[in-house]
Amino acid sequence: MHFEVKLYKDISIESWDTFVKSSSMGWAYHLYNMIAMDWNVENPNKSFAIVDTDNKDEIYFVIQMHQRIDKPKVYFSRWGYVLKDNLSPKVFKKVRNCFSEYIDKLHEDGKVTRLTIALPPLSEANKPENCSLINPLGNFYFSPYVRYTAIVDLSKPDDRLLADCEETTRQAIRKIEKSGQYEIVESNGSREDFDIYIKLHKTTFMRTDAENKIKSDKYHENMFFNLLPNQICRIFFLRDKVTNKIVADVAILIYKNTAYYWWGASDNHVEIGVNKYLLFNVISLIRKSFNYTGYFETGGVYPYQRNHTKDKGMSDFKKCFGTFFHPIYEGEYCFLNKKLSLLQRVFSITDMLTYKQLCILGIKIKFHK
Repeated sequence: MHFEVKLYKDISIESWDTFVKSSSMGWAYHLYNMIAMDWNVENPNKSFAIVDTDNKDEIYFVIQMHQRIDKPKVYFSRWGYVLKDNLSPKVFKKVRNCFSEYIDKLHEDGKVTRLTIALPPLSEANKPENCSLINPLGNFYFSPYVRYTAIVDLSKPDDRLLADCEETTRQAIRKIEKSGQYEIVESNGSREDFDIYIKLHKTTFMRTDAENKIKSDKYHENMFFNLLPNQICRIFFLRDKVTNKIVADVAILIYKNTAYYWWGASDNHVEIGVNKYLLFNVISLIRKSFNYTGYFETGGVYPYQRNHTKDKGMSDFKKCFGTFFHPIYEGEYCFLNKKLSLLQRVFSITDMLTYKQLCILGIKIKFHK
């Protein structure tokens, strides 16, 4: 068994996706066409796999990784890695060593100074009923930390889906439902739908003075014309039956019996509560398609926010659908410090001499963050 790194571009979509779907750590984020481009399409794709060259390049590990175009020495893995299930401790160690040697070499060559990572909260391994109490990223030399996301349990009783929503949300949904003014239609992935979606996307970010966060048309083209036809995502519009105009949309990522509220947008001057009405009804539709099982993630929340900031506003929206908080495990890679490695070897030889004794021996210790 011999492990080597093989770059994303050198692996077939069939091999990559088959491995992702076979692992309990895999989620929609890790699929080949999802990894193809980051939110910022200018960020170079540095994703790779670890394969066993002694066994026809069998995949044991893949990671979604991109390089920041504005800070070329900063790499990030927006949604982390996927590891083959049920590895023995011996094989796990070999895979981890292959990963760390590759990343540390990039660091030694001056190509990477920082690598951050996060794991998808709704992979089979990270679902609420399976989630570890300990951040597993430490196993791959990442300094671990955590943030939170809001999740709807789709298996709850029918009469709790609306009842569990916050009061103002329930009121808005009932009011708009009673008016009968709107209908929800699902996109068929046409170019016409794409143009409507792009217009609403840009309108929303311009309205909130966040033009710099508008995503490239190329990014959304991948969503519409690669992901949607392969049932990795679904896109819904809210149409005003009076004006026949599309006033809002949502894009939902789909993976097995879990879903994620990926993107949402609306026109200017829409009725208050329209976005809540659309997303609630989409949650209901997804729930039905999952046969009333699974989870729907509405997105990252900032429960500690007290001031009326944009982050707090988005948090309030995402948690208002009868959600509970669930951890997103994150981390930052700890690059191998060659001086520390030498010091550790000295410790093993000198039977853990004290700092003072090492200084007497003339060994100067310098700690690095």
